[in-house]
Amino acid sequence: MSDSDRKRWALVTTTGVLTGVGHGFAAFAVSALLKPLALDLDTGRGAVSIAIGLGRLVSGLSSPVVGRITDLHGPRLIVMGGMILSAVGLFVLSFVQSELQLYFAWSLLLAAGTAAGFTVALDKLVVATFVRRRGMALAVRFSISAVVATLIVPVVSFMVEHVGWRQTCIVWGVIILFLIPVPAIWFRQPPAAERRTLEPKGLNAPEVQSFWRNKNFWLIAVALCTQASVTTGLTVHLLPMMTDYGLDPVFAGTLFGVMILLTIPFRLLAGYIADRLDPRHLPSILGGLIALEGLAICSFPLTPGLPSVLVVVCALGIAAGAPMVLVLVICNELFGQSSFGTVQGSLMMVQVPGTMLAPALAGYAYDFTGSYVAVIAGFGVLLIAGGSMLGFVRMPAQVR
Repeated sequence: MSDSDRKRWALVTTTGVLTGVGHGFAAFAVSALLKPLALDLDTGRGAVSIAIGLGRLVSGLSSPVVGRITDLHGPRLIVMGGMILSAVGLFVLSFVQSELQLYFAWSLLLAAGTAAGFTVALDKLVVATFVRRRGMALAVRFSISAVVATLIVPVVSFMVEHVGWRQTCIVWGVIILFLIPVPAIWFRQPPAAERRTLEPKGLNAPEVQSFWRNKNFWLIAVALCTQASVTTGLTVHLLPMMTDYGLDPVFAGTLFGVMILLTIPFRLLAGYIADRLDPRHLPSILGGLIALEGLAICSFPLTPGLPSVLVVVCALGIAAGAPMVLVLVICNELFGQSSFGTVQGSLMMVQVPGTMLAPALAGYAYDFTGSYVAVIAGFGVLLIAGGSMLGFVRMPAQVR
């Protein structure tokens, strides 16, 4: 392996660690905060879920802007700014005393900071760094992120149990601030000549302004929205579900980490397949995976209990690992690398309604019925329908 290859893979590793620390806390470790936060603010799980859902709204609406800035100017400044904003959001969150303050800290500051610092810009950096093996590079990035998130979920659960959720937020904000020198020193936009070599050859990729009129974009967007919405809704409530059935909170946090760990081999497999298989087959593979996830999740409403909760955990871990790798490779093949950040950011924005409503829907379903059965049944059916839609995506022929 040449020095250039080592630097590329080291960069992939770095982006994975950053995403695991930042986005991993906001997306996964938040489940450990849901119960104590609701009790401390004297509110219900539904109200806290609304704050999380509004955070998805802010994150989704800001993602196209983040993607466009990254396409034009590179990831360095946008990542640094996002990390600073995330840390400020965590510090403010540690002092909230009301639902309104919670919405400001979580739904605005932390959500916008996470979108800018830990998602689109880092994905674009990896895509812009690799001429070949982009699928495996993305898979390794997400796998490293999953490992870090796996480690932090039980850690955060332990901290919440022993020092409180407020102190936990402060500690995590400090950790993020200490990591800011990494993008400040290392992240750079590739030279213009190098960026031109990264474009797929033989594709009739649409201009940035025209992908909104592309049928393939909307089929992918709707299917991805269903998968992201269900994953978000279940992830936010997964720890409370497990503790409701008698599991110790720290042990439940460990199982949650195992779920994230399960994503790793399937992400790597998805990257391997994406780099070697004809791109025309990728949408069908992705659609089948999402539909199978829906079938597995439907086992919970059929036989509610701890065993079926564990099936849901496994289904999320297995099926949540591969989709994002495949989606990003498909989008790069369809729309080109120069507009990758804008397209990905737009896909994240389209997900907003579902990812915003799903946690709140699950929370209020529990508040009113004392059970997650009905909403999880709906989630399973939604996944099956969304996966089926990807069978209508048509990939262009590509000259290799």
